[in-house]
Amino acid sequence: MNRRFIVFITALFTATCGVFAQQTAESPYSYYGVGERNFGGIAEESAMGGMTVYADSTRVNMTNPATLSGLKYTAFGAGYTLQRKNIVTNATSFNAKASGFDYLALGLPIAKGFGLSLGLQPYSTVGYKLKNSSASKVNQFEGSGNVNRFFLSAGFRIFEGLNVGASFRYHFGAIEMTDLEQQSGIQFYTQEASKSTLKGASVNFGLYLEQTLRHRLRLYSSLVFTPESKLSSENERTISTLGYASSRSGSPVLTVRDSQKKDLAALGLEKTKLVIPTEVAFGLGIGEHQQWFLGAQYTYANTKDFSNPFLTTNGVTYNNGYRLSIGGFWVPNYNSISSYWSRVTYRIGLRYEDTGIVLNGEKINDFGTSFGVSLPVKGFSNVTAVFEYGSKGTKAGNLVKENYYNLKIGFTLNDKWFQRTKYQ
Repeated sequence: MNRRFIVFITALFTATCGVFAQQTAESPYSYYGVGERNFGGIAEESAMGGMTVYADSTRVNMTNPATLSGLKYTAFGAGYTLQRKNIVTNATSFNAKASGFDYLALGLPIAKGFGLSLGLQPYSTVGYKLKNSSASKVNQFEGSGNVNRFFLSAGFRIFEGLNVGASFRYHFGAIEMTDLEQQSGIQFYTQEASKSTLKGASVNFGLYLEQTLRHRLRLYSSLVFTPESKLSSENERTISTLGYASSRSGSPVLTVRDSQKKDLAALGLEKTKLVIPTEVAFGLGIGEHQQWFLGAQYTYANTKDFSNPFLTTNGVTYNNGYRLSIGGFWVPNYNSISSYWSRVTYRIGLRYEDTGIVLNGEKINDFGTSFGVSLPVKGFSNVTAVFEYGSKGTKAGNLVKENYYNLKIGFTLNDKWFQRTKYQ
C-alpha cells in the first residue's frame, strides 16, 4: 500500500481523536438545533461566497461527489479558520474569538473518469455562554461540543461532460449543556447538566455537467441532493445543588453539594432522534478555462421538520431555509513565467442565508462577503488565504447580532501516486 496513503489515514484518525474534538465556537445561536452549521467546503469555495459549482482536476470538492471523476492528481487538502466576533445586543456588546480546523480531505484518481475521496470535517459546532437576569432569579446557560462528519465519496463519468457521484457520511460527536439558576433570597444554586452523544449515517448524490462552448467558454452546472436522515442521540441529565465553599487560596468557589441523575428512560428521553433535513443545491456558472469564472448557487433546506425532544426551548420555531451564493475568480496569466502574481488566482463572493431559525418572531439571517487569493507553490499545489466579513442575527426582539471576521487558510498538495513504473 502507498506509504503516503498510510500517513494520511494516520493523520485522519489523529484528527478524529484530537484536533476536531477541540473545535471552538462563540455564538448564542449555536444553542439551537445541533449547533452552528459549518460551511462544509474548501477554502477556495469560501472565498467565492460558498459557491461550489466550479471544480477542477487538482482539488477535492467535498460538496458534489460527481466532480471527483475529473481528478487527474492525488489531492490532499486541509483548512483552518480564525474567527473574531463582535456580539451586540440592545444593552451591551462584547468581543469573542474562536478557531478550529475546517477539513482534512484526500482525493484519488483511480482510473480515467473515476475518482474517490475520503476525509473528515466538523458538521456543526456548539459554543455559547448566556445570562438572563430578572428581579426573582438569575439564569446562566453554557454549552460546548461538536458533531463531526467522516465521508467517503465516489464520482463517475458517464460520458464526456456528464458526471454522477455519491457520498456516504457518518456523523459522530457529543454536546454538553449546563443551565445554572439562582432564585432571589435562596442561598444555593440549582444546576442542570445535560449531555447528548450523537451518531448516524447519511448519503448524498451529485450530478455535474461541464460543456465547452465556442471561444474557449465553458458552461458548468451542478445539482446535489441530500435526503433526510436522522442522528441517534443517547442522553443523560444530572440535577445538582451548588453552594460556595472556601478554597485553599481563601477565596470562595462554587462546589456541588448534592447531585442526582435523572431517570430519562422513564420519560422516554434516554434515546431520541434528531433530523438532518433534506437539502437540494443547484448551481450554474460560466467561464474560460484557467482564466476566469462566474457562478451562482441556490441551496434549499427543509429545516422546518427539525425537532429535538430532549431539549424544549421556548420562543423558537423552524422554517424552511435557503442560501444564495454568488462568486467567481480571475487569473491574470496562468502560464506567466516572468510574473508570479499573474499566476495567482483572485477570488470574490457574496452570500445570503435564511437559517430557518425564528426567535421571538424574528428570522435569523446571515449575510457575508469574502475575498481570497490562491498562491501557487510547487507544481499544481497552492495555499489559499481568505478574508470573510459578515453579520448574523438581529437586535430586534431583544435578540443578538453577530458581526464576524474570518481568516481562513487552506492548502492543497498534488502528486501522482498511482503510476506504473516503466522499465527499458
